[in-house]
Amino acid sequence: MAYDASREDRFTRDPAAAGRSARPGHNREHSKGWYWLFVLPLVFTLLPMIYNSADPEFIGIPFFYWYQMAWVPITVALMVIAYRKTRG
Repeated sequence: MAYDASREDRFTRDPAAAGRSARPGHNREHSKGWYWLFVLPLVFTLLPMIYNSADPEFIGIPFFYWYQMAWVPITVALMVIAYRKTRG
């Protein structure tokens, strides 16, 4: 005979399974280090002394602008890496 758990039983965690992670061999504490990738774009775009110049130009665009625009795809790549390494 099939067992139909009440709504409350379906969403309560099994205390025996609480210590196990979702994936075998996956340690959530170890994967938190990947979140430091979020700091790189913040630091390198908030320090204008790094990019406060017009030279070198790239296809006629001063360094000040193309440096900041270059961080857009770099940031996307870093976010994808952090997401894939920490999802679970």
